[in-house]
Amino acid sequence: QQVHDFWPAAFVRQNQKNLGFAGAANMGAAAASGKVLLFLNPDTESVGDPFSPLLRGFSQFPNAVALAPHLIPAQAGQEADESFQLRRLPSWGQALRELLLYDKLFPNNRFFRRDRYLQQDRNSPFSVEQPAAAALAVKREVFWGVGGFDERFFPAWFEDVDLCARLLQQGDILFCPESRFIHRGGVAKEKLGYDQFLPVYYRNAIRFWQKHRGSLSSLCYRGLVALGMLLRLLALPFRAAVPHNRTQALRAYFRTLRVALSPL
Repeated sequence: QQVHDFWPAAFVRQNQKNLGFAGAANMGAAAASGKVLLFLNPDTESVGDPFSPLLRGFSQFPNAVALAPHLIPAQAGQEADESFQLRRLPSWGQALRELLLYDKLFPNNRFFRRDRYLQQDRNSPFSVEQPAAAALAVKREVFWGVGGFDERFFPAWFEDVDLCARLLQQGDILFCPESRFIHRGGVAKEKLGYDQFLPVYYRNAIRFWQKHRGSLSSLCYRGLVALGMLLRLLALPFRAAVPHNRTQALRAYFRTLRVALSPL
């Protein structure tokens, strides 16, 4: 009702069950009729007019199949969206650094900065490989041409990585700084709890590697995830502070280890 009060022409559909991000996004895209689809997380809020810059961007860059608005952190102390929003597609270097804790020990290393485009001027458009789908505009024809979101990435995480890998085969993905949205971030993760989030995250990461890198790479990645969880379990008693409750972290690492050693 609040949506209709603000925007009477809006079409709102309430699902009877959780379809996951991919399923709900596909359902919304199927109901849309415009040439451009704008996917937004429910924890985003527009700043000024975010739509006109997107339309200008698609006109200015005809080879672009998707544009990523600029995500702005909702509050001080939140993970900077500059390091969260824009990333290169998963690689062995990135996986090794993340799972073997290199990025934790050296959070501002040059490899991390490169993978997150932190040396790019955020005041001008530039090509990116994988922007987060928390705010992502995609040409409708191209979106359905590559098959939309893969609903096997349930309930969330890596569905946007998978989509971007397929979109890049059709054209460019660009960062569009003039279109801006405030982004709270981490809402789904908070609701699930860390011990539920981590195994789902890495299960979907394994699914991505299986789909885009093949069986052998997926098997090796599973081994790396298992090694990463063992390292975390060994280090947990010696960490002065952990970002989550120690018991919850312990459950998260064991559950993710089980995911790495089990079939999808």
